[in-house]
Amino acid sequence: MKLKSIFGVGLTVASLYLNAQEVQKGTANNASKVNKKYLKHIQDITNSYQKRIQDAREHKQKPPDEYYLQDFIATMDPETGTVHNKNYVDLEQKVASGKFQPEKNLKLFNGANDGQANKSISNLWIERGPYETGGRVRGIMFDPNDLTGKKVWAGGVSGGLWFNNDISDPSSEWTLVDAFWSNTTVSCITSDPNNPQIFYVGTGEVETGDFSGLGIWKTTNGGTTWQQVFNLESGYASNGVKKGMYNIPSIKVVNNNGVSEVYAGVSGTYFADAATFAGLNEAGLYKSTDGTNFTLLNSLLTTATRGYDIQDIEVGTDNSIWVATRRSSFSGSTSGGRIFKSTDHGATFNNVYNVGNNNARVMVEVSSTNPLKAYALMQGETSAEPIRLAKTTDGGTTWITTNTAGSGITLPNPIDTGQPDNDFTRGQAFYDLVIETDPTNDDHVYVGGIDSYKSTDGGATWTQYTKWSNNNALSTANISVVHADQHALVFNPKNPSQFVMGNDGGIFFASNKDNLASTTAVGMRNKRFNVTQFYHGTLNPSSTSAAEDMILGAQDNGTKRLSGAVLANNFYNTSEVYGGDGAYTAFDDQNKYLIASYTNNYHIIFNAQGGYYLLAAAQRDAGQFINPLAVDRNLDIAYTNANGSGSTSIVLNRISGLASIPLSLVRTQLTIATVAAGEFVTDIFASPYTTTSSTLFIGLSSGKLYKVTNANTTHNTSTINYNFGGYISDIKLGASENEIMVTVSNFNKTSVFYSTDGGTTWVSKEGNLPDIPVKAIFMNPQDNNEVILGTYYGVWGTSNFQTASPTWALYSDGLGKFKVNHFDYRPSDKTILAVTYGRGAFTTNVTTPTLSTSNVQYNLLKNKVYPNPTRGPIHVNLENGKAADIEIYDAAGRLVLTKKNVKSDEEFNIESLGKGDYVLKVLQNGTMVHTSVIIRK
Repeated sequence: MKLKSIFGVGLTVASLYLNAQEVQKGTANNASKVNKKYLKHIQDITNSYQKRIQDAREHKQKPPDEYYLQDFIATMDPETGTVHNKNYVDLEQKVASGKFQPEKNLKLFNGANDGQANKSISNLWIERGPYETGGRVRGIMFDPNDLTGKKVWAGGVSGGLWFNNDISDPSSEWTLVDAFWSNTTVSCITSDPNNPQIFYVGTGEVETGDFSGLGIWKTTNGGTTWQQVFNLESGYASNGVKKGMYNIPSIKVVNNNGVSEVYAGVSGTYFADAATFAGLNEAGLYKSTDGTNFTLLNSLLTTATRGYDIQDIEVGTDNSIWVATRRSSFSGSTSGGRIFKSTDHGATFNNVYNVGNNNARVMVEVSSTNPLKAYALMQGETSAEPIRLAKTTDGGTTWITTNTAGSGITLPNPIDTGQPDNDFTRGQAFYDLVIETDPTNDDHVYVGGIDSYKSTDGGATWTQYTKWSNNNALSTANISVVHADQHALVFNPKNPSQFVMGNDGGIFFASNKDNLASTTAVGMRNKRFNVTQFYHGTLNPSSTSAAEDMILGAQDNGTKRLSGAVLANNFYNTSEVYGGDGAYTAFDDQNKYLIASYTNNYHIIFNAQGGYYLLAAAQRDAGQFINPLAVDRNLDIAYTNANGSGSTSIVLNRISGLASIPLSLVRTQLTIATVAAGEFVTDIFASPYTTTSSTLFIGLSSGKLYKVTNANTTHNTSTINYNFGGYISDIKLGASENEIMVTVSNFNKTSVFYSTDGGTTWVSKEGNLPDIPVKAIFMNPQDNNEVILGTYYGVWGTSNFQTASPTWALYSDGLGKFKVNHFDYRPSDKTILAVTYGRGAFTTNVTTPTLSTSNVQYNLLKNKVYPNPTRGPIHVNLENGKAADIEIYDAAGRLVLTKKNVKSDEEFNIESLGKGDYVLKVLQNGTMVHTSVIIRK
């Protein structure tokens, strides 16, 4: 069997396996030698992306979120330059069959880990919020089985598929459908008019170039169970483009004399360069008469084998099929800017409109009462015409358009002075563009871009009925505040006076379409619709779960603060620390300051005096889009990445004086190493164990790991002589700087590495872990056999990490199988925070263990620490009788006491320490051999 790389290089399955095994076995692996193929992929992607940004600026368009770029590089297979989304589908089937089910409780989850099988492990994670923030929504459907017209289905671009049993009730909460949805983007949802129990869901957000589509999914029992019915991945085409149906922006089902005809629009994906073209050859309009097998319609092809890239499908009351297109990523393609119509169930299609711009995205809307009347909203012909509205009353034979003076229709004119008069999408028609007509009156037209507008005279005049904020002229407008960027509007078939909107802020509901001129006409419906995309988060070390304080950076929803007493629903109150895009966060261990972030190097410190930028204006635009930040809490110094992905040097910003009052920041830069383009900082970790200077561990996209000592002064850089073969996603320490854990997030690579000698030697801890991206790692500070991983398929854990091949299981109950970006830990009350991208924040608590003798790595058979609790005197009895160094850490993880060369059973005293819980660690020859919790009473 052969696998063909995107560059046409033949790779055998055996060779891929051997490459992975070479890393696992730790054979010759010099840190100076990186995977050149992977580095080439990164360079090509980032170079092409820069060109894409320039192209977007020329067309006055906003490029897709750079996070997708970083995320793709972080997860792609270094050999082929692509991601393996099908792994999630296969893994879902294995999990459903019972594989990877936990058989042991872990102390990490309030468990007793007695080694006994336990098939009912549950409630591991508690959802903490946000409760009502929402997130981007494109797919919405009223449930046809609900005769009251109250039940609504909606899908997030991350965060899964949900339903709400009473959308008319502001207090009604959403319920998550816990299936395969955790790792895909829901783009559309529709039902079968002949059988309301059958729904179809299309996945993949083509508008942003997202690469998380998983084809079409179908239910035959009203949403209880789902199955995939459209091919996802099927190798490579002869031109090296990955094959599969990654983007399904529209699906419609037509009743043809009792036969359900399913029409599905497919578009290809272009992500930065040739290494990430996917699904281009599969673009086109597909039809199925059995709801399972789909055929590409030859009547709508741009070549002999490839169809137009489809954006929208609408059906007239006469069963005419109207299809709107969008740009294709094939060079020279004429895909975009068109509307096609079929009156013979897809046998033939006629091109009824062409805007004259092959890159234009087009949305079409057909009257629900008159099959000859239709509207279209699209990108214009040139950059001077950002938006065009078109209208036909004769079935598409003739059109009137807004680019012709005196045509009888106009474009909405935004109240917001920050939006051009001729562009209510503000340059984002490729992203936010929606048009719908009233099902009972086709002269009533609704359009959306940044905000929303309504016409009651067929598009001749418009009235704005939502506003994204109260800035400038919007403050006096008597209309509802609704989140910006509109993507969907759906009328209630049972009550056409009502409609639901989907946008970047989630779900909004209008109870009376004829009364929109009020600040309460359109209300938010996001209760428990927690699809918030957090990049990073931090627990306040000085707080407790009973009086919580945590901050988390969210995509397009700012830096959120979850705080206060636990609410009845287990959530915390939500407030905003800083707006815009959130990113990395940090808390001081003495609660003197906190740090929030925007994109790149916009890091803001907040203390009793107010908020201040960590870096000068000239430095803020440097670094990555979501830029690594680490804080040395011992010395109150922040370190951030200073360079972008194309730089040939690794440079850090160092900002000291974080706790100074009045605030006096000292900013310097440290050059760490010279690298090749495409090697950039992916993680920075500040050791808590070096207390009089800063010791940093820095991971790169190429798999290199650096250790920097004295980073607070002269700084000395040493290369840990091991290359991990891929994108280093997380670096953590165990009981000392000798015990290091590293995770790699790429598909087709070993993901978990472990060293007990400061990085001199490494072993793989992959075990039976499936091939999924790993983003975070955390070791139980009281039992180094217990480790959890944050992955793109929930949280995985093991109770035998110290064995040669750990057994991993899915410990994600309560959290679901969603992307986990980061873990944080608060020693004082043993709280673990899980930060998810698409499902908000979750916590759990570690149980204080009874000392075990089974963990050989740390416990030398008959270790004994006594008395415990103690008023001061303490003994450590080691069976091997060798002297050891004793280190004691407080609840904040700070080294508070050191005893050198302590003999076995020799008494020493900790009376100088205050009352409370401490962690005692025993080291022999620099390696930790024992750890336990001790209580000073």
